[in-house]
Parts: sequence; structure tokens; C-alpha cells
Amino acid sequence: MARGAARVRVLALALVLLTAGCTEKGHSNKSSELKDKASACVKALRIVDLVPDPKKAEDYEKKGKELRELSKNVRDREAAKAMRQVAHQYGMARAEAARDFGRVAVWVKGTITNIKTLKKVCA
Repeated sequence: MARGAARVRVLALALVLLTAGCTEKGHSNKSSELKDKASACVKALRIVDLVPDPKKAEDYEKKGKELRELSKNVRDREAAKAMRQVAHQYGMARAEAARDFGRVAVWVKGTITNIKTLKKVCA
């Protein structure tokens, strides 16, 4: 009879441990948000070019649209904002490429700054 009681206790303990995380929505939501952010960050960092080239303006317009769409689905505000900032810089690529070299240098510097921010938020 002692072995049967021990099994019941072990099963009861296992059941309590397994369901403990399910009763606290805050923890499961937090975990879901972190997973959501991590997934979005991986996708965003795959989209961006770490060394921006204004000659790829058409490519950047497409990448900017992808980043904007991705940012709409991210619950983390900082990550979504960083994605939108890079998307904005990418959207300006065509206009900046048509201007003089000084404007292109400013665009490249701004784009690099926004990419660094995205990497920092996603770290």
C-alpha cells in the first residue's frame, strides 16, 4: 500500500508542477511576448543590410515595406519603433541617392544609426 500512496503523491506533485505555470497568465504572456520579439528581431535583422548602399534604392523600398509590416505584428514597442525607423530610412534611399554625395553620406550614417538601435533593442 505504501508504494501506491507514493505513486499517487508523485503524480499529484507532477500535476501541480505542470499546471502551476498555466494558472498565472502574466508569466505565459511574458514568455509569449519575448518569443514574439525574438522571432521578429531575427526576421528584421535578416532583412536589413548592415552596410547600407544607396544604389540599392529599389531593394530598400521593398525591405522597408517588409519591416513596416513586421513592426505591426510586434508587441514590444521599442522593437517595433526600431523596425519602423530603419524602414523609414530605407524609404528615403531613392530620394537621397538622387541628391548630392553629402546627402548620401548623411543617409548612410542615419541608416547605420537606426540599424545599431535595432540590434541593441533586439539583443
